[in-house]
Amino acid sequence: MLGEKVPRSPLVVFGVMVSLSLLSVACVLFLSLRQPWLGLTLQASPDGAALVVLSATPSGPAAAVPVGTTLVSVARSAAPLDQVALRGVDRLEEPDGLPTVAEMQAFFAHQGRIAEILRAEQILLKTDQPERHFVVTPAPMRPLWDLPGVFWVQLLTGIVGLWLGGWVFALRQGETAPTLLAGTGAGLAISAHAAALYSTRELALPEGMFAWASAINSSGALLFGACMVSLFLVHPVRLVSRRVMLVCLGFMLFWAALALLRPAVSTLSLIHLPVLLEMLLIVLAAIAQTIASRRRPKDRSALRWFGLSVVIGAGSFVFLIVAPQVIGIQPTVSQGHAFGMFMVVYIGMAISVARYRLFAIEDWAFRLLFYTTGVVLLLGIDVFLLYVIALDRIPAFSIALLVIAFLYLPARAWIGRRLLGAEVLSQEETFNLVSNVGLAATADEQRRRVHLLMSAAFRPMDITEANVFVQDVEISNGGECLDLPAIDRVPPLRLRWAQRGKRLFTPKDLRRARVLLQMVQQILDQRNAYEAGAREERRRINRDIHDNVGVQLLGALHSTAPPRKDTLIRQALTDLREIIANSEGDAFALNALLADLRSEVTEHLGAAQIAVDWTFSDMPDLYVAPSTTLTLRATLRELAGNVLRHSGAAHVRIRIDLHRHAPSGAHWMTVHVSDDGKGLSSRSEARTSDRVGQGLSNLRQRAEAQGGRLEISTPQNGIGTAVTVEFPVHLAPLTQGRSTAPEAVHMPTPVQSQPAARWQGT
Repeated sequence: MLGEKVPRSPLVVFGVMVSLSLLSVACVLFLSLRQPWLGLTLQASPDGAALVVLSATPSGPAAAVPVGTTLVSVARSAAPLDQVALRGVDRLEEPDGLPTVAEMQAFFAHQGRIAEILRAEQILLKTDQPERHFVVTPAPMRPLWDLPGVFWVQLLTGIVGLWLGGWVFALRQGETAPTLLAGTGAGLAISAHAAALYSTRELALPEGMFAWASAINSSGALLFGACMVSLFLVHPVRLVSRRVMLVCLGFMLFWAALALLRPAVSTLSLIHLPVLLEMLLIVLAAIAQTIASRRRPKDRSALRWFGLSVVIGAGSFVFLIVAPQVIGIQPTVSQGHAFGMFMVVYIGMAISVARYRLFAIEDWAFRLLFYTTGVVLLLGIDVFLLYVIALDRIPAFSIALLVIAFLYLPARAWIGRRLLGAEVLSQEETFNLVSNVGLAATADEQRRRVHLLMSAAFRPMDITEANVFVQDVEISNGGECLDLPAIDRVPPLRLRWAQRGKRLFTPKDLRRARVLLQMVQQILDQRNAYEAGAREERRRINRDIHDNVGVQLLGALHSTAPPRKDTLIRQALTDLREIIANSEGDAFALNALLADLRSEVTEHLGAAQIAVDWTFSDMPDLYVAPSTTLTLRATLRELAGNVLRHSGAAHVRIRIDLHRHAPSGAHWMTVHVSDDGKGLSSRSEARTSDRVGQGLSNLRQRAEAQGGRLEISTPQNGIGTAVTVEFPVHLAPLTQGRSTAPEAVHMPTPVQSQPAARWQGT
C-alpha cells in the first residue's frame, strides 16, 4: 500500500545494533589506550590528602617507584614549581558522589591539569619526603593488557544490553514494547561504556573528556530507567493508555537531558533522586503487572522471569551504588562490578523470551543471535591473538577457529537446549512410540499410547480432550496450548504448556506434531489395509467355496452312481485346494474350458432329470486369463446349483456368447441361463433364502469387480427365471498348440487335466 511503512530486514536492523555496539567499544578502547601510562596502581592515603602506590608494573615507566610511596604532587620535569597536588579524591571512581555540580566541575578541572602534565616528555613525581622524588617518562599509550577486569565487565554489560534489546526490536519493529526494550539496552550501553572509560583510568583524564563521559553515564542510566518504567506500564499487560505512557516517558527523558546538560544544582536532585524514583516506579509497575496478569497464566509466567530479573538486577545496582551516595557514604562495591548486575536483567529477559515467547520471538531468532555472537567472538579472539599475544595472522585465525569449534559451538548447543527446552526423541524411540499407537487393540489402549507419545515429544503439563472441533494441528491461547485433531479412535486432544511449563508452543512444535500424527496415520492405514485384505481374502474363500465346492458336493449328493459320486468329490477336493492356495497363475484354453464346464453342468442337472439346452457361439482358439476362468466357472456352477435347489424346473437353457464391446473394442462374455421353474416372483422362500441371496450377491460382486453386471428377470411368458451375467474377458494366443475337448462326455473331466500355460495375456 502506498505510504505504508515497510519493516526492514531483521538481519539488517540487528546488524546495525551490533555494529553500533562494536563502534562504541572501539571508541572507548581508543580513548582509554590513548592516555599516558605510568604503570602504577594508586589509592587514596588514609587521610585523603595524597595518593599511595599499591604496585608498580616491573616493565612500566615508573617501575623504580617503591610500593608504599606516598605521592603528594606531580609536575613537569622542566618546570618543577608548576605542580599539581595529588589528592585522594583523584582516585574517585564515580564523580556523581560529589555533593554539587560545582564540586564536580572543579574535580574535572583538577583532573584535566593532571592529565595535561602527564602528557609532558618527563614528569616529576613528588613524595612526602622532600629529598626523594622520581623523574618518570610516561608512555604515550596505555597497553591493552593493563586495562583491569572491571573495564571489560562494563563493556560486556553494555554489549549484552544493546544486543538483546536490539535483537527483540529487530524482530518486532514498530511495536511499543520491543522499542522500549531496545531503549533500555541503549541506555545501559551508553551508561556502562562511559563509566568504563573514566572509572578505570590510571590517574586522570582530560577535563572535557571526563566531564562529558560522566554526563553521558548519568543520562544513559536515566534513559534506561525511563524506558524500563514505560515498558512495565504497557507490557505484558497494558496498564495505561499510550498517551499516558508517552507523557511519563517524556518527563523522565527530560530529566535525563538535564543530567546530560548538568545545570548548577545538587547531584542529589539532578541524578540520584531520579534514579531512586525510577527504581520505585519500576517496582510499583511490576507489582501492578502481577495483579493485572493474575488471570492470564501466560503473561504471569513471562512476567515472573522478566520482572524479577529487572527488580533484582537494577535494584542491586541502586542499593549498592546510588543509595549510599544519596546518604553521603562512599559505596563499598566498585561501580564497574555493580554494572554486572544489569546483565541479570537481560539474562532474565532471554530466559523469559525463550521459555514463554515474550514479545512473540520464534526459535529462528535465537539462531540469529547465536550466529552473530559466534562471528563476533571469532573476530574478537583473532584480534586479541594478533595484537595482544602478537601471533602471526594464520596461527591466530586457526586458534580462533578451534576455540569457536570446540568451546563456543558446544556451549551454544547446550544453552539452546536449556533455554528452548529442545529435548528431541531419537528415531528409535519415535518409531517405537508411533508403532505402539498403530498396534493398539482397543480404543482405551490407543488413547493411552497417544498420550505417551505426546508426553514424550513435548512434555506438556497436562493432556486433556479438546472441547472444540479441531481439523488440523493448531496453536491456541497465544502458544499456551497445542490442539490435536481426532485420529482413528482417539478424540481431539489439547496439550498445555510445553516442557513442563518452561515455554510456549512454537511453529516448530506445530510441524513436529503434524509429522508425528502423519506417521501414526500411516501405521493405522497399513494396519487397516492389512485387515481389509484379510477380510477380503476370507470373503473370497467363502465365495469360492460356496460357488464351486458347494456345487460339486451338491452334484455328488444328487448322484446315485458311486463312480460318479467319487469323481465329483475328488473334483470338490481339487477345487478346495485351489481355493485355499489361491492359484491364479495358470491360463486355460477357452474351448477346452467351455467343454469341461458344459460336461460338468450337464452331468449335474441330468442327474436331477433336468434337460439342458446348451448353446454357444464360435469361440476363438485362445487362452483366457485366470480371473475369467474363475468368474465363468463360478457363474455356471452357482446358477446350476440354484436351479437344482430351488427352481423345480424340467428344462434349462444356457447360452454363452463372446463379442467385442463397442466403445473400447475389448472382448466381453455374456452368460445367459433361464429355466421353466417356479420363478422368483412366486417363490417367497427364494427371496428370504440366505443361500440364494449370498450366491447371487457373490456373482454380482465378481462381475462388478471386473466392470461387468448381473441381471435377474422373468421371461415374457411369466414362467421361470432368467439370469444374465456379462463381464470382460482377457485373451491371449495359444502358445502350446490347440487344446480341444469333446462337446459332451458321459463323465466330466477336470479342467486341470487340460493343457495349461502360464498367463501372458493383457
